[in-house]
This record gives sequence, structure tokens and C-alpha cells, in this order.
Amino acid sequence: MAWNGSPEYMIDFIDRHGLSFPSIDDRTGAVFARYGVPFQPAWVFIDEAGQRTRVQGSLDAASLTPYVEQIVGEAS
Repeated sequence: MAWNGSPEYMIDFIDRHGLSFPSIDDRTGAVFARYGVPFQPAWVFIDEAGQRTRVQGSLDAASLTPYVEQIVGEAS
């Protein structure tokens, strides 16, 4: 997860939601720009060939599953 807000708010958000995946401080916007993300929330899925799929907006588990299954299926 890239974050472009204050470090204190990012840490609070991570703690509040019990997130266990890596998060980075992107106050410069470099990561957002590299992956074409204009604002949060956004998801960028990168497959084995390096192809990117960007989804703008929140995804619940049911909406997230097909993206993950496609990437996992391609890697098998």
C-alpha cells in the first residue's frame, strides 16, 4: 500500500485496520505517478509478464477475488 498522507495518519490507519501487508510513505507521489494512480483508493495488479491492471475505487472480497485468481492462475 502506498500512502501520500501524513506518516502519523498512515500508522494510525494501519493499526486501526490491522493491516499486515507492506506499506510505504509516498508523500512525493512518485509511486502513484509510476502506476498511474490519481487518488486513493486504487488497486494495481501486476501479472507475471509485468502487465498492469489499475482499478480505481474500493474493492470488497468478492470484487477482489477475480483479479487475484487471474494472476494466480497465470503464475501456475
